[in-house]
Amino acid sequence: MVQLDKSQKMASAARSEVGRPTKRAKHNHDVEFSKHFSVEGRSRQYPSLRKIICQFSGAENVVPMHGGLPPSDSFPLSSMLLRLRNGQSVDIVDNKKVASAQQYCTTVQGYPALHTWCEGHMKAMHSPPGQHEVLLTNGSNHTFEMVCELLLDRGDYILTEEYTYPSVIESVIIPKGYKALGVKLDQDGILPDSLLEVIMEHKATGRRPPHVLYTVPTGQNPTGMVTTLERKQKIYQICSEHDIVIIEDDPYYYLQYSLGTAEAQGLEGLGQTYLSMDVDGRVVRLDSFSKFLLPGMRLGWVTAHPDMLQKICFALHASTMGPCSYTQVMIHEVLEAWGNEGLQTHVRKMQTEYKKRAAIVQEAADDTAGPWFDGFCISAEKQLSKYAEWTAPRAGMFLWLKLTQVNDSMDIFEELKAAKVVVVPGTIAHCGGPDPSRRCPFVRLSYATASIEELPVGINRLGDVLRKVSQKQSHVQEEADTKITMATTMY
Repeated sequence: MVQLDKSQKMASAARSEVGRPTKRAKHNHDVEFSKHFSVEGRSRQYPSLRKIICQFSGAENVVPMHGGLPPSDSFPLSSMLLRLRNGQSVDIVDNKKVASAQQYCTTVQGYPALHTWCEGHMKAMHSPPGQHEVLLTNGSNHTFEMVCELLLDRGDYILTEEYTYPSVIESVIIPKGYKALGVKLDQDGILPDSLLEVIMEHKATGRRPPHVLYTVPTGQNPTGMVTTLERKQKIYQICSEHDIVIIEDDPYYYLQYSLGTAEAQGLEGLGQTYLSMDVDGRVVRLDSFSKFLLPGMRLGWVTAHPDMLQKICFALHASTMGPCSYTQVMIHEVLEAWGNEGLQTHVRKMQTEYKKRAAIVQEAADDTAGPWFDGFCISAEKQLSKYAEWTAPRAGMFLWLKLTQVNDSMDIFEELKAAKVVVVPGTIAHCGGPDPSRRCPFVRLSYATASIEELPVGINRLGDVLRKVSQKQSHVQEEADTKITMATTMY
């Protein structure tokens, strides 16, 4: 069982040395982040006013005339009552907690109680061998943007999977002037040979070598792939040899499952992460409450080497003044009420739900009636196996299809809209960004949002469109063959 028993020491540490995580003995192979920081990263400092406010937050016998913080007795909430799906109620009546939930976040690394939980959870789950500290954030998207700003200048290159999370490309990489170098991947993750080839080819040009790798190793968006331990070890070694910082964005880490008969594993046996093998301090790991708890709360945590974490802390407080206080207090109280056993139960429930949904999509696509299909009518129209190739999902919420009879999935987008089923054309997820001239046969199917009843209907509609397209292509080909035969006969 995961143990989360770290003592409450971070609050006083934050006040004693504002903006600087606890110092430890330097590892012999620690990354020198001073060589990696961008112009912004090197100049980023802790905001002076914010520093004063956080330094004296909660200090005893101090008259606080320095900050523009509204008085707590002016806040409208006197208590908070949360009713959970498992029947539990979380009644937050402690005056300090209620006030903290409504006040600006005035502690450097986040709400102290939740920060302590995250730090203990990180160590229990990953046991990183090097120096690492934790900072509460506004979620992975915002954190990724900050990390990029701290490490990359306009025109710099960043290594990514060939197909990757579309939002980081269109919302961060392209508008900020970074350039993505795509690395090929398969069902077991990034191909180490491809990574090394891309690095060496770029170095041969004489330009600044790429020094950042962005990867989603579990239930990857959009492909659903899960990077194996062997692959991670090889990739980490390559990054170590070429001094590359690894941004490990792992929101689907807790959503791992097997489509076999095995029971949900909860927090146990989820596999080693890049963080767990990070002897150099080169991994910046992004975790999020969004996928296994509450996406609307926009809360997560980042784990990194103290030198890197300090800069992220500076950037975070300059842009948002820290995560939402209400969110932090509420999530901590839920985790506290659950305890380890309750969290395990919740994670297993989430894993079971996604396993069920993945099985429905997989079996509908294969036209194989399975235990999840009681009451569903499986017809030949659901046979995607005639028109697509894919790997059965093991984590996350996506199925990545390669259409075998369509050269570009954008060509059938209008037909899919007319059939009232929406999927994501693969070209949108290409690391080069949307390009009308790029022919891409892939589509991404999500089985997270549609209801259990709707999922086989969606597969049915997709299969029907592909079947009609295939029949149309066959008819066109038959007409072409007939014309060729006729021409040959004439001569």
